[in-house]
Amino acid sequence: MTLPKASAGLEWSYRLSLAGKGGLGLLQLVGGFALWLSPGGSAMRFADWLTRNELAGDPDDPLSLLLLKAAQLVTTPDAENFYTLYLIGHGVLNFGVVIALLFRIRGAYHASMATLIGFVAYQLWTLTKGFDPMLIVLTVIDVVIIVLVLAERRQTRGQR
Repeated sequence: MTLPKASAGLEWSYRLSLAGKGGLGLLQLVGGFALWLSPGGSAMRFADWLTRNELAGDPDDPLSLLLLKAAQLVTTPDAENFYTLYLIGHGVLNFGVVIALLFRIRGAYHASMATLIGFVAYQLWTLTKGFDPMLIVLTVIDVVIIVLVLAERRQTRGQR
């Protein structure tokens, strides 16, 4: 039995968002393992190294200042452990969601929706404890993918 296809535009948007989500998952895995395997304080030293020349020329460079501020979030051992586990866990789950949805594995829609809604709920709860621009970006990405998964699912169900 062949599953019905969504419209070309929706299918393209859906697959593009899944590719982006898979790429984000890969970056999260790499970042999580890099953070785990690096000595304490490496994130701050790396961010300082990356931004040093730019900030010497323009001390108010917004991207460099944002990167330094993000690196400051992981300066304590507790924060470093949190981000290590979060990045590795989120990366693994992102890959699972992407693979299940791309191959249209039975039950993938429900499992992915539960996972993505769980991500959004956890990220929103974490944001109530303190502002973190990266969590806002992750939350927006997850919400967009939830909307695309729902739209794709509704359209393919309507074509059966």
